[in-house]
Amino acid sequence: MPRPALRTLVPACALGALIAFVPPVTLAGALASAAGTLFEALPFVVGTALLPRVRWLRFLPSLACGCGGVLPSALSLPALALTWISFGPLVSIARIAAALLVLVVRARSRTSQHASKGDEHSRDLPNGDALSELTRFALASFAASLIAESLRTKLFLAPGPAGAVLSLALGMLAGLLAPCATAGVAASIALRAADSFAAFGLLATSGLFPQGAVRGCLQPHRHPANPGKIGAHSGNARLAFTLLACACLFMLLRGTDGFLNPRFAFAVPAGAALAAFAAIRGAPTRGGAPLTAPAIVLVALVLGSPPPPDSAATIPVDLYPGRRVAFTGRITRSDNSTTTMVRAAILCCRADAQMLSLTFERRSAAKPGTWIDVRGIAIVRDGRLVVRIESARPVPIPVDRYVYL
Repeated sequence: MPRPALRTLVPACALGALIAFVPPVTLAGALASAAGTLFEALPFVVGTALLPRVRWLRFLPSLACGCGGVLPSALSLPALALTWISFGPLVSIARIAAALLVLVVRARSRTSQHASKGDEHSRDLPNGDALSELTRFALASFAASLIAESLRTKLFLAPGPAGAVLSLALGMLAGLLAPCATAGVAASIALRAADSFAAFGLLATSGLFPQGAVRGCLQPHRHPANPGKIGAHSGNARLAFTLLACACLFMLLRGTDGFLNPRFAFAVPAGAALAAFAAIRGAPTRGGAPLTAPAIVLVALVLGSPPPPDSAATIPVDLYPGRRVAFTGRITRSDNSTTTMVRAAILCCRADAQMLSLTFERRSAAKPGTWIDVRGIAIVRDGRLVVRIESARPVPIPVDRYVYL
């Protein structure tokens, strides 16, 4: 049995220590984020592996969250739109330029490596080992989401310059790990008021590197003597793909609530079909832990998808003075002058979930915990956006507590 490499062992120990200190709801949220990322990436990763000649499949994810493609996810349409709306055109253009620069540098590096060492390094591309690629996606998304959720709950809060450096470093690490730039930008939006250093770190690194920047740390171990040799656990590859297909079928039956935006629900049946085909075909894997990805997905489906913490709530990025507001949410706070309501929102999948917050111009009679539907108009009062309520009525707790943008 091969020994785990040091570059794999150190991140694993750090991740294990982090898991031991986070609240269970934070852990469940990170698992749900990893599952949402996998459901979105599954058809693209497996489709590219099974159909290597259909090269356009590798660019198709850029129309969605970017997960599973060869381009940096910072160039995906949702990530570009969210960055432009939230941080302005200059920041958006700067991220595009940085992603393109990284892409050019990596392309030149691969070309020189291929010229000097033949085709050995071509195995780093996601062209034949879909299960190892999905495992890396699951671990990277889980780790990034766990760090982002912990930053939201201020688990690593420290005073002074040391705290600022720690927040910046953790934000950059979460951005490097995350395969989804949309999730990184959404986390930056949620963090910029409470922890600007962590928000800047996330925005500076999220989605700039194709398939994540720490591939070597999170990729399953390969045989040291022969990188192309099928791993000892390859016999479980059929079982892993079968479990992934079953997870997709279960998702179809229960609905995508809390995991995927309904606009991207097409990925679920497509993923189920391709995973089933891979199980029948017996697609090989060089990974040493083929059941990791299906285990994360199945556990997440059992635990559900808890919304982000109320403490991370931010106003909608597209709210402006004079805009008509129609919003259903839960009352979280009501004092002598104002009332605040929140609701979790998803753009692509659970990985980019954020808690939206609206503050009323005047106090509402509704008690905290009550779900209400409001209609009104956004205005500026005392330098902040609030909603002038025109109508409000209590509503039952919705079956799906998320709203999809």
